This record gives sequence, structure tokens and C-alpha cells, in this order.
Amino acid sequence: MSRRSVQVKAILSMGILVGLGAVSTLAAWTGTATATTSITAAKVSLGVGATASSATSESYTVPVSSVNWYPGASAAAVVVVKNTSTVVLPYSIRGSITDSGGVELGKAMQVQVKTGSTVSGTAPSATCSGTAAIVDKKAGSAFGGSVEVSTLAAGASETLCVQYSLPVTAANNLQGATTKLDLVFTGTVGS
Repeated sequence: MSRRSVQVKAILSMGILVGLGAVSTLAAWTGTATATTSITAAKVSLGVGATASSATSESYTVPVSSVNWYPGASAAAVVVVKNTSTVVLPYSIRGSITDSGGVELGKAMQVQVKTGSTVSGTAPSATCSGTAAIVDKKAGSAFGGSVEVSTLAAGASETLCVQYSLPVTAANNLQGATTKLDLVFTGTVGS
């Protein structure tokens, strides 16, 4: 082989290598798309108070503690439950008693909760008018379990009337006793 033919073959070989190198560096074209969503979890909360506009707190003291209780005395007050959530909220009521000094004044009390009622009379003879009780704790017993009340739209409220009574048959040893009666309103979604 001549020197010239070796040079031609070398030049041709370099051309093939350069051609292959050029093929491997070609750019690819691409396109992308993204589907995005932003999620905010619901806020679940209830407020209680004397009126719909004041029912924004998680606790409210029912204004009946100033009554001088004796057998036959009764007091009643309006309690407004408001859905301060961002979603429709079913709620329930559960009562509890905390007696002091070993005397069961709370157990001796009768407690009723009525919907759509108003207070009739004044303490110590105040009662809730209207509908049948949704909570009816009898004198001499503890509160029962939770009672489903209703479902409130976001921002909606419901007026309840709560009546506390000390029956005429109350025992003499209840004199000077103290008790704490709680009504716990619970809203639950997603179960």
C-alpha cells in the first residue's frame, strides 16, 4: 500500500469518527406540563355564648350561679351554640358533674336542655318554655351519654334553653353543698 492510500484511509476514518461524534451530541426537544392543586384543611370548632354574636368562645358560664338554691328552686338561661367552622358540622351534647365535699348536689339536680325555647319567669322560679327536652337528667341520677342534637351550616347557630332545678324532695344534707355542672358540645366531621 502506498503512503498516499494510507493517508486517505486515515482521513476517511477520522471523518467517520467525527460523523459518529456529531450524531451523539444532537439535542432532544422536550415539553412538560404540571397539574397542581392547593389544599386547605377544614377548621372544626364550636362557640357558645348568650347570643349568636357572642357565641365565639369555647367556654361560657351559664348565668345561674347567683341563685340561692333550696328545694323547689329553678333557674334557666339561654345558651347559643354556633358553628364557627368552615364546614357543615353535626354536634352533640354530653353532661358531666363535679361535686365538692363528698355531697352529691349535682346528682340531686334536674337538668333539661330544650331547643327553640325561651326562659319563662325569673329565678328562683325560672323554667324553659316550649319543646320537649333533648337532654333530661333526672334528679338522683348522673347524666346519660352523648345526645346528637343537630347539624349546623358553617356560621349558623342554634338557641338552646338550659333549666336547672332542685326538686322539693332534695335531701337536707345538701345545704351548703357546691357542684359544677358542665354541658360539653362536640362537633365531629369525618367519622
